[in-house]
Amino acid sequence: MGKQNKKIRELLASHDYLIAPCAYDALSARAIQTAGFPVAGTTGYGMHGVVLGQPDTGQLALNETVSMLSKMVDAVDIPLLADAEGGYGSAMNVIRTVREYEKTGVAGLFIEDQKQPPNCPFIKAPEVISTEEMVGKIQAAVATREDPDMLIIARTDAPFEEAIERANAYMEAGADMVKILPKTRQELEALPPRVNGPIHLGLYAHKGINDGLTAADCGKMGYKIITFPVSCLFAQTAALLDLLHYMKEHETDEGYPGRTMEFADYLKFIGVDRFREMWEKYVRE
Repeated sequence: MGKQNKKIRELLASHDYLIAPCAYDALSARAIQTAGFPVAGTTGYGMHGVVLGQPDTGQLALNETVSMLSKMVDAVDIPLLADAEGGYGSAMNVIRTVREYEKTGVAGLFIEDQKQPPNCPFIKAPEVISTEEMVGKIQAAVATREDPDMLIIARTDAPFEEAIERANAYMEAGADMVKILPKTRQELEALPPRVNGPIHLGLYAHKGINDGLTAADCGKMGYKIITFPVSCLFAQTAALLDLLHYMKEHETDEGYPGRTMEFADYLKFIGVDRFREMWEKYVRE
């Protein structure tokens, strides 16, 4: 633990901005690394889908998330930034959350200021706790982490003007970075100059907020980490449904017109050679 924390700090210092597609299990994390990205985020929305088969309604428990994160970290060599929801309760819960998350080896985590249980803002309009309560959570998180290189990111779901005030208060409380959800293109463009610290931004297609913009465009605006929270999740789900609909209609997978992967290519992607080496070295028949 700590190696990836130092790496994320080095990446932030040496890059104007970082692109971090969001993973939701070990396989998607490995795909992000294989594609060449230097860092990966995670998505609570996707993790709810993978584990519970439901949208992000705050139902995943701390132990379930920690178990998933530990497997995701073990699957890759790049830093992983984790969704810690609202810290799973009060500032006292945040203390345990940071301890448990740090054990997994994640390079950073973000905590949001929604009332508990949190929910995806695209499902239900979020309600936020007071600034004072959230400041206490941030201070608890900063004081609890053992490795100062681990990023503590504070997310706010407050309306625009209030979000700016809260973001600056959260930076003063010790957060390394803030995450704000702009509601319009105008808010997206106006935020960076008014926030006293680096900003973590999530891009969503077809929402009318960042349509036509690339991560480079957002980096030039002043955003430091740009994530794609649901892109991998939606693409994989669409591909899976396409294949299954074809199989249902034709009762075979032969002739499927969509893109797929050969068996040997999957074995290479999943790292089979390393396991073969371990088998030959250690297993005694």
